[in-house]
Amino acid sequence: MPYRSLATLETWLEEFTTDHVLGGLVRVVPQDGSEGADTGLIVFPLGGGTTTVYIEPTETGADARWRIHFEPREHEAVMTSAQVHSMAAELDMAAALCDFIETKSTEHLAALGRI
Repeated sequence: MPYRSLATLETWLEEFTTDHVLGGLVRVVPQDGSEGADTGLIVFPLGGGTTTVYIEPTETGADARWRIHFEPREHEAVMTSAQVHSMAAELDMAAALCDFIETKSTEHLAALGRI
């Protein structure tokens, strides 16, 4: 089972949500993998959908690191302090999810003897 497969990421996301409330908006979406690989990335909308980040592996192979991408915006975001606090909490949760996925990736690769 590839550690970046859609099914694996969905399982890890489900495991993460047993201890964390994500509001149901975070999801795994298909990603065009090399040579038709069944890969995915995690999409995490922020600020009530005003900004979206996605979490994907840095590289293929034995690298267990992941990174968070911020999608570009057409217009500036103007928010109240309460909205900024809310987005900061969402960013903290996105970072925690990225840490969790990196840990799961490391464990999976170690079990396969790849690191």
